[in-house]
Amino acid sequence: MKNFLTLIIGMILSLSAYSQYSQPKIDYPRFEIDSLGQQVLIMTIEQAQNLDNGTDLLVLLQKQNTQMGQYDSVCVKVINDKEQVIASQKMEIAKLKESINNKDLQIKALQGEVASYLKKILILEDQVDNRQQVIDEKNLQLRKMKTKMIVGGLGGGVAIIGLILGLLLIH
Repeated sequence: MKNFLTLIIGMILSLSAYSQYSQPKIDYPRFEIDSLGQQVLIMTIEQAQNLDNGTDLLVLLQKQNTQMGQYDSVCVKVINDKEQVIASQKMEIAKLKESINNKDLQIKALQGEVASYLKKILILEDQVDNRQQVIDEKNLQLRKMKTKMIVGGLGGGVAIIGLILGLLLIH
């Protein structure tokens, strides 16, 4: 019997210990009606703090939403400005490419003119050389003619003087 009493006491103690640890769980938040007949919300302190933090976050998120809207409009404006700059840059690039093409055409035309001037210069140098040869030949002929003239003049002068002397002596 002693064993039986120990068994019963052990069971009662274990049940009482179990009942202390396993209290009925109440789900919070929950709606109740108070003594005035109004509906009230019952929640734990942790749930109230979470709700308070959530409302603080809601205000911050609303501010951020308005700031994001402003940021979006600034971004759209910046993008539009960039698109305008890109469009003007494309126009300038097209003009520069056209200028490059014109420059290339002008360079080719000027190279052709330089080549023709070089040909003309070679022709003119040949003509100058030919004229110099003609001048040198004429100078040579003039010297020969001067020499002949001097010799002929002296010979004619001597002949005339000899003739005059001969006539004078004959007479």
